[in-house]
Amino acid sequence: MHVQLLEIKGIEPSKLNPRQAINEEGIKELAESILSVGVLQPILVRPLDGKYEVVVGERRLRASILAGLKKIPAVVREMTDDEVIETMLIENAQREELNDVEKGNSCIKLKEIFPNKYPNDKAISEKLGVTVGTIKNWISVATKVPREIQELIATQEKRGDPVPKGTITSQVALRISKSIKEPKRKVEVARVFAERTIPVHKARKVMKELVKTTDEPVAEVVDRVLGAPPEFPFRLHHAIAVREGLKTQTSRFLRPDDLENLAPGVVVTANIWEPSFATLKVISVEKKRLGDFTEEDAKREGGYTLAEFKEIWESIHGKGSWNINSKVSVVVFRLENSEPAVDRYLSETFQTTLDK
Repeated sequence: MHVQLLEIKGIEPSKLNPRQAINEEGIKELAESILSVGVLQPILVRPLDGKYEVVVGERRLRASILAGLKKIPAVVREMTDDEVIETMLIENAQREELNDVEKGNSCIKLKEIFPNKYPNDKAISEKLGVTVGTIKNWISVATKVPREIQELIATQEKRGDPVPKGTITSQVALRISKSIKEPKRKVEVARVFAERTIPVHKARKVMKELVKTTDEPVAEVVDRVLGAPPEFPFRLHHAIAVREGLKTQTSRFLRPDDLENLAPGVVVTANIWEPSFATLKVISVEKKRLGDFTEEDAKREGGYTLAEFKEIWESIHGKGSWNINSKVSVVVFRLENSEPAVDRYLSETFQTTLDK
């Protein structure tokens, strides 16, 4: 590979590039890096009409211009339009700075332009080194998400990075598009999600409520769900213990956004995953190390000794999970009401347990 320094003024971006948008903030960060350490990887260009056209490395070119460079390291290669398109589509589908809409469009074009080479999703997945499911997901985002929602999808430099305010992930966009039927409401939901920081576990609840309540304003549904106290799921034997008054305390790992809505006097719903079986009134909430648990704590957890409660804890959270330094939220509660239908079921189950 022969690398040479080319005058930047003689290099033009390609009109064949599938990129839809440029992350300007990312370009600024790259420009700062280039000012510090230079261009670490040469760009790929082809001769065209007396100048050069970028095939791979448009971000590096833009960042170099922003950094004030006059020349940039490059590899020059004679390439046909087909070769350029294939190279760009393959290279861009692997790059994190393209969002999933653009990657999906790249995959679609590969199948359309090069049907013999890429007859299906599996052929593309093998070329890119990703799963067939990933390819199908990209294509779904590109074909099933309305354009107005696609424009809100984040371009994440690295998977797992926080989603920038004003954007949503492709998975949220896809879920909205599939779940909400009315076109205008789809877009409204997407815009509200983009404006608000909604934790993933609560986003599911919001979507569930939005599907059920088609007339309530989207922002009001979001406020209602985010402002609601957490629901407490219990295993069957603990649900029985709650009903019988043996369990008046629950210790669990709660997220910060759950703790915001949890305070003395708040009434929470208790469920056996589904359905709910009771409402509980919170008496107190405190953070506590597992190593500081007492026999009284264990008794409130369901009539256990401390040794028994440790075993129960590990049966729920996994062997070795009782770490004396782990901090949990300890919620002391009082049983307010129980659901009659579920109450009868628990009563029968409890009696069966006693008879054994």
